[in-house]
Amino acid sequence: MKGLIIRDPWIGMILDGTKTWELRTQHTTLRGEIALIRKGSSQIVGVADLVDSLPRLDQHGLAESVQFHRVPPAEQASALANGWLFPWLIVNARPLSTPVPYLHPNGAVTWLNLDPNTSQSIARARQTSRGEPSQEAVKAPSQPAIIRSVQAFKTNGDVVRELDRDSGPGSKISPALEAELVATADRLGVKVKPLGSNTTKMRSFIVPSRAGDHVVLLNRMARSTSHFQVFLAPALDGRVANSIAGIPGVQRFVNASTHDHRMRHSAFRAFKEPQPVGEPFGHGWLLDQHRAGELFSKLVEIIRNK
Repeated sequence: MKGLIIRDPWIGMILDGTKTWELRTQHTTLRGEIALIRKGSSQIVGVADLVDSLPRLDQHGLAESVQFHRVPPAEQASALANGWLFPWLIVNARPLSTPVPYLHPNGAVTWLNLDPNTSQSIARARQTSRGEPSQEAVKAPSQPAIIRSVQAFKTNGDVVRELDRDSGPGSKISPALEAELVATADRLGVKVKPLGSNTTKMRSFIVPSRAGDHVVLLNRMARSTSHFQVFLAPALDGRVANSIAGIPGVQRFVNASTHDHRMRHSAFRAFKEPQPVGEPFGHGWLLDQHRAGELFSKLVEIIRNK
């Protein structure tokens, strides 16, 4: 297990869920569970999931995404000057019930490898999982600032080319839209599965409910500019379809070739349901990207209550 060194006050914001972007000076390819180390304390104070490394921000993008990185306007000039412009998307933060001490190696300033004994101590100190989100937590902004920040990115060709390159070959969904959905999931207590690579076609969200955990797949290759696609397991879809269809801004996905609601894709084996002969399928929905957080929250709450 690796530990990430983060100074105050940023580490406190990550632990309480108010900060999901940790700004760094370069990208990272690391994904998965990490330990959170408070700088200068020689203590591990929590664990979290590093699920993505987003494209470099420009001045406008930095200013428009304060709700994610929490850097106040007065400190943004310093962040620009020092190159703290690469957001690492860190979610599912879990404070430890008791901080775990470790031996800090000389020269370690960002990452360090934790020995097995320390990793075992972290496992013993894990705090119980967070409870149900409050009603306040599900209120997402109707016009996410992060969507506007992507529009700010598009003011010059160089930045657009950088976004295309960093998003991975063939990836069509906006990195900022995806970040908004991941941050919304974190606020709702929904598990976000790290991507295998930047070219992964589907991102998995695990929604807990009274009937068990349910998988929601986000289509990262969606080509629509006004909507994004999510897919549910067929059995779940059958139980919640009427409720979801009643949400303004949500509509059924229709396959242009077959004129039904099926989309064939090998990623649907993630649903782990008995499948008919042939490639698995799943039922999909289109959600208005300009109300991304709000609509995704409503979809999650419907699933959670089933």
